[in-house]
Amino acid sequence: MKNSILFSVMLLGLLSCKKNPERAESGAHTNTDLPIENLNIQTTSFSEIDSTGVLIFPLQMGQNKREDGSYSYKKMPDNGYWNIIFLNSNTNEYHLLTEKKVLILNYDYKYNAPDGINISKKTEHIFYNIRSEDYNNDKLLNEIDPIYLYVSDRFGKNLRQISPEGYSLNSWKYIQASNKIVMTATKDSNQNKLFDDNDETLTFEATLDQSEAPQEVFQPELKEKLKKLYDRDWKRIK
Repeated sequence: MKNSILFSVMLLGLLSCKKNPERAESGAHTNTDLPIENLNIQTTSFSEIDSTGVLIFPLQMGQNKREDGSYSYKKMPDNGYWNIIFLNSNTNEYHLLTEKKVLILNYDYKYNAPDGINISKKTEHIFYNIRSEDYNNDKLLNEIDPIYLYVSDRFGKNLRQISPEGYSLNSWKYIQASNKIVMTATKDSNQNKLFDDNDETLTFEATLDQSEAPQEVFQPELKEKLKKLYDRDWKRIK
């Protein structure tokens, strides 16, 4: 009886010794295969905002291939950034511009003024052209999706959209006399999930330091008049 019990204890010990290495090896294998471990953060360039000591680091991301030669993540467009780090070099404090999924095309803290023209206004804002809406629901942010105009304070905080939802930004300008942003944006008039040359392009304005929604500049009466004039002068003659 004692021999039987002793044999059983030894057998359990042997089985336990065999199982433990397998579990450890399996766990280690899982950790090395985590997709996030293949990511390489890239802060290739940076700039300072008007001698304020605040530095902007646009973010890109590289990735290593998996063992089968494929990638775990979608390729981003080469001309965009997926986020921005703001570093206050005076205090060494830093933060991200946003934690939402965005594709940042460019940023501007000179109020979009032409080269050689100085806006006599202290840098209090930074402007961004951003794709933030997957307009055609293809799970991507790319050239098909609308561009929106965003603004933050000079430290990269309080980010907000100032161009209208559902319209793709074409151009914008800061009007110093009225402290307004005037912009043109294209509407998907035929609802084909594209913003192209045949769609309607409208003009909007937004007061820079207010949070109200942008307003269309030209009223429906004028737009109706323009269509009638064009219809009168440019209709095809059968």
